[in-house]
Amino acid sequence: RHKLQCIMEELLQTEREYVRALGYVVENYMPELERPDVPQDLRGQRGSIFGNLEKLRDFHQHHFLQELELCLKEPFCVGRCFLKHVKNFGLYALYSKNKPRSERLLIDHGREFFKQKQQLLGDKMDLSSYLLKPVQRISKYGLLLQDMLRECETGAHAGHERLEIQTALNIIQFQLRHGNNLLAMDDLQDCDVNLKEQGQLIRQDEFLLTFRKKKCYRHIFLFQDLILFSKTRRTDVGNDTYIYKQSFKTSDIGMTHNFGDSGLCFEIWFRRRKSQDTYVLQAPSREVKENWTRDLERILWEQAVLNRGEHTVIFRSMLVTKQFLVSIDLHSIIFFLTLYDIVGGIPVLRLNSVGSASYTSSSGSHSSSSGWGSTSPVGHLISPSGGDVVRYVHGTSGILEEDDLDQKSGNQSTLGMSFFTMHPILDVVYTKFKIWDQ
Repeated sequence: RHKLQCIMEELLQTEREYVRALGYVVENYMPELERPDVPQDLRGQRGSIFGNLEKLRDFHQHHFLQELELCLKEPFCVGRCFLKHVKNFGLYALYSKNKPRSERLLIDHGREFFKQKQQLLGDKMDLSSYLLKPVQRISKYGLLLQDMLRECETGAHAGHERLEIQTALNIIQFQLRHGNNLLAMDDLQDCDVNLKEQGQLIRQDEFLLTFRKKKCYRHIFLFQDLILFSKTRRTDVGNDTYIYKQSFKTSDIGMTHNFGDSGLCFEIWFRRRKSQDTYVLQAPSREVKENWTRDLERILWEQAVLNRGEHTVIFRSMLVTKQFLVSIDLHSIIFFLTLYDIVGGIPVLRLNSVGSASYTSSSGSHSSSSGWGSTSPVGHLISPSGGDVVRYVHGTSGILEEDDLDQKSGNQSTLGMSFFTMHPILDVVYTKFKIWDQ
């Protein structure tokens, strides 16, 4: 308890000092740009030099500091303060994104100009040191929250308060990463995709990519709605740029969590494409691989849930005529039925009820799949890459083609009897399999 109190006091004391430092810059350095003798290259550059520092000052001075003061006697409530202001902490990623531009302006045109004010103030620290404080502060939050989390694990507070602090730490760590992500996105070239319409940029990393036995390095960007492949172009000055190569909507892909035995690889596959049209991504570390598969799984599951309304409407229309049923491909039927089942239908048979589905890929490696087959909070979806029922139809490649249904095998019968006939409203769908079997 004593150690936890010390962490809270350090958080509060350093917060007060931080607010004073931000105010010092706003009051003393920002007005300098209004002087008539401002160098030509600095005129109109207030936003480029200071970024959103004034907004950060207002947030911390008028809101966050006051709420932290109230947590002095109840340190475990500090997580709530961070969660309440998730949007405001997004200011830090934008500040970090602007920081390189600010530094270039100060080095090229502002160093001597602002040094005059520094000397007049009698300050040992220059403006560049003050402008570094928001970057240092967001990192400090992460360290202090980690310390608090360790105290939660050893103390009696293991419930919702610990969860709040863990979530607050996740928010801070995301903002630390997101600033770098935004900078990398600015260095993307020859891209004809409107990236502002692809949702939030979640991750970007370098991978060794294998496609049809060919290998190459690709810098990959993961957005909420898009996965984008680019080639890194190294420069002498260290500012790498990324040349756009291709991209896919995340709604069109699935994922295999583990590929091979290295623990570094996962696989991306596509609906309605051949089994060999898959991308194997080798991450630089296990941590990177786990972070990517976790985020991809979350994205795929969220999209499945968001699309359930549309798919349920289509599914119901499938029950109108046999002619329409014959025109629908099997992938769609399986997907529609799965969503209907999860959203509120009657439970059906599951071959693997817990965790991700397993199958043996064409390479012989033991893998687990996600995507349309992503493990969800409410149940396990059916993967066209070889999970659950589909494995009974085509257990090697995991991709089910309509031509496979022409083969009169016992597996096909198992598919119909073990899955569709257990659902009271699916007898018409089962008719389709009997039509194909004739």
